[in-house]
Amino acid sequence: MGLKSLLSRMQQNALLITEKYGNFVRGTRPVPQVGPGEILVRVKAAALNPADWKIQKYGFIVNEYPAVLGGDIAGDVIEIGEGVSRFSVGDRVFGPCLFRADYSAFQEFCKLKEGLAAKVPESLSYEQASTFPIAILAAWFGLYNAPPYGMGLTPLPSGTGKYTGQPILVIGGSSSVGQFAIQLAKAAGFSPIITTASPKHTDMLKSLGATHIIDRNTPPTNIRTELAKIIGPAGKVNDPSSSGVIHYIFDSISEKETQTAAYDLLTPGGKLALVLPSFVPADSQTPDKHISSTNGMPDAPHNVGLLGALYSGITAMIENGTLTPNKVEVIPGGLDGIVEGLKRLENNQVSGVKLVVRISEN
Repeated sequence: MGLKSLLSRMQQNALLITEKYGNFVRGTRPVPQVGPGEILVRVKAAALNPADWKIQKYGFIVNEYPAVLGGDIAGDVIEIGEGVSRFSVGDRVFGPCLFRADYSAFQEFCKLKEGLAAKVPESLSYEQASTFPIAILAAWFGLYNAPPYGMGLTPLPSGTGKYTGQPILVIGGSSSVGQFAIQLAKAAGFSPIITTASPKHTDMLKSLGATHIIDRNTPPTNIRTELAKIIGPAGKVNDPSSSGVIHYIFDSISEKETQTAAYDLLTPGGKLALVLPSFVPADSQTPDKHISSTNGMPDAPHNVGLLGALYSGITAMIENGTLTPNKVEVIPGGLDGIVEGLKRLENNQVSGVKLVVRISEN
């Protein structure tokens, strides 16, 4: 019996949601059958995202049940579909999953689209590689997608150094998305790179490229004062005499309070990138300030055009030091540890690390 025939008859362990708003339960489902342009991956590590508990609790995005969640994987290619040329059986790969059961991470085997996968550099573990997929996409899309889905900046590598000397504020720099936004801003030449975070993350964030850290608990009015001190009396912004103080802000938290504060800090013509829909009241917005809302969903129509540039070059960007992974905290227990990890994310008990499970620990 050939490998494909054997796999098609196999059942695998998976973490399932059997119905909308239902609880996570351990169960089994068939191993996906690989199609043209796809690879089948034995999942070694899966990272956890806030979206996972939100989908389960609020019942959005996913419409077919039983559902499998999980957006970030790293593992080994065990089968390639027709037309696949970038990968071979045995390659170590990582990539973002889709919000469909066969393409999701919380199971022993899943499929990836060839264009949404990259080889794991030799210097990285599976766990480290799994921290990239969805978070780097959210940062990449927020900076480089065309409005209203991003700031419309020039993507790397063409945009390397293009924004030299221009300041940027990253709200929530210690989050997974915030860490990648800082690294991409550094490669683009932004300076100073200012971020809000807990002071305990100062050394880590400076190693990624942040030049100034403002305590995350600083009141909005004081953030304005701190920004003015950092940027200097000349402002280094389009209109230093305006009520705003900075031209580029990436809000990787995007709660109502952070969005409102960020919008108020923008100069005329300024750009604010959010990772959630805008909560800024329409009657307080002005035509000369621009808000974009992004997400890390790779198959959203407005995101597809930017995928090739990222996933064809991300391995090289890791190897040359442009990008480094999030710090990893491994949750023990494999599939059985996921619910505990998601509860910690829901309770805001995770800071500066990416929670990862080793799916093979079953």
